[in-house]
Amino acid sequence: MAKSLAKSTLKCYASAWSMFTTFCSAYLLCPLPAQVSTICAFIVFCFDTRHLQPAYIHKLIAGVQFYARINKPDTLSFFSNPSIKLLLKGIAKSCPTSPDSRLPITLPILHQLVSTVRRGYISPYLDKLLETVFLTAFYGFMRCGEFTSPSPLFNPSVDLTLSDLTFSPSHFSIFLKHSKSDSLRHGTSVSISKLHGVFCPFSSMVEFIKLRHDRSPSSPLFLLPDGSPMYRQWFCSHLAAVLRRCNLPPTKYTAHSFRIGAATTAAHRGISTSAIKLLGRWSSEAYASYIRPSCHQVLDAQRAIASTSGTATRQVAHYRCHVIPRGS
Repeated sequence: MAKSLAKSTLKCYASAWSMFTTFCSAYLLCPLPAQVSTICAFIVFCFDTRHLQPAYIHKLIAGVQFYARINKPDTLSFFSNPSIKLLLKGIAKSCPTSPDSRLPITLPILHQLVSTVRRGYISPYLDKLLETVFLTAFYGFMRCGEFTSPSPLFNPSVDLTLSDLTFSPSHFSIFLKHSKSDSLRHGTSVSISKLHGVFCPFSSMVEFIKLRHDRSPSSPLFLLPDGSPMYRQWFCSHLAAVLRRCNLPPTKYTAHSFRIGAATTAAHRGISTSAIKLLGRWSSEAYASYIRPSCHQVLDAQRAIASTSGTATRQVAHYRCHVIPRGS
């Protein structure tokens, strides 16, 4: 059962089980077999005493459930139990989550970021690196963890290497050894098209590869001058600096804003929901929360509602599909 989980998930579950057994020991409760009353008491303890957020408590209960099933495989889902469901719903209502304040990096903002580094930001090599990553992250609908390493310590079995990049006449592909939606770690390939115009991700990638000094297939794809991979903290700090140069608030945009912006732009351009899910490698309806219609788009939809033309009808249908309230 443990081998079915990603290492990060297993680590999280182990931490949850440790917290649960410590709680049981302190209150003279038996952790196994896990009783509904004990789970409910643990939820209340986490919320009232530890002041943990409902989403985190949900993860803790998932971890406890995993270990309970290792001990007793026929253990029923805690989350289907009426008492536990009501308790989790109650703490969620008493501690409402704040809306996601991250703004999308849409196409005009992407072009602004790329133009800024092209005018000279750090050095010719690093400027081309950032330009290439900006364009790749946007057109690849990529999560930050898919194109950055978690730390300067490079792991070629997990992190992107030069060998993960392949070129074709019409596009390039990046093979992701892991991603959030790839729980079995089979790996998935992200293809990015050659485009017309000055903001072509294909051309940027070709130019960047020519500048790389390390030709080893196992070297980091997005290589820093000191030989280390482009890691998350490095990228986020430089993204913030470039945003400031563009007079954009770095507190409102993160590395994930490229993915949010790609989904928002695709929806605005009338790309079908099935295609958006495919482009972003979403296996659920979670993609809907990434689509952030602007005020201008909302007003256009309202004008379409007031019209009786066939074009307006199609516009309304488009927004009915894509402008989905958060949490739906």
